[in-house]
Amino acid sequence: MTTSSAGPVGVDERYAVFPFYLCLDASASMAGAPVDSVNRQLPLLRSAIGEDPAVAEVIRFGVVTFNDRAETALPLSDLSLIEAMPPVAAQGRTSYAAAFDHLRSVIEDDYHSGRGRGDRWYRPAVVFVSDGRPTDDGERWRAALSRLTDPGWKRHPNILAFGFGDAEAGVLAEVSERKPNRAFIASEGSEPAAVVPELLSGLIQSIVSSSASVYTGEAQLVPPEVPSMVPIPVDELD
Repeated sequence: MTTSSAGPVGVDERYAVFPFYLCLDASASMAGAPVDSVNRQLPLLRSAIGEDPAVAEVIRFGVVTFNDRAETALPLSDLSLIEAMPPVAAQGRTSYAAAFDHLRSVIEDDYHSGRGRGDRWYRPAVVFVSDGRPTDDGERWRAALSRLTDPGWKRHPNILAFGFGDAEAGVLAEVSERKPNRAFIASEGSEPAAVVPELLSGLIQSIVSSSASVYTGEAQLVPPEVPSMVPIPVDELD
């Protein structure tokens, strides 16, 4: 067990874990430079998080990819125990509904598995990344999103949404539940090959900062800072 600025923690007093899920668009439009950049950056994320004992102690990280269907590319893990990150391939369409339904199932299963090991959890964070519009109809993906974000479900995650390419700001705002500073879109003219490494670099800093907040006793989700992206304005609803 590591020692942080908050002092040593005994086995029976270990910190609650902070689960992060990267939910990544792996549709055909991500082929080429975007997915190549993802595959270069994920090992850097693994090293940065997994090799910092104070961060690895509280952060659990998983990767969900989606196209026509969604799958768990990396189960929720202590990155200090992971030797390599799985490669991501791009193909198919862009089913947001598949992503949201899969996330709800995975989070529920991971929570109960963790509790079985004696883990306590902070509310999970989902970092949702897409370069396009959903190809399933609005009623279907919105219903899946509603199930994922249902406040009556105690494990409902906090969602950060990031988009580039053909992603739509209004859709991303919905994914983030229209919360301020939770949805971001690439600035006009930004190249996906440049946006992706900035985003994953920002995610590393987000995880590090979020993990540091655990040791203060006031855990919070710190959004990534991505220079080529801007926050999506959130209008007040009538």
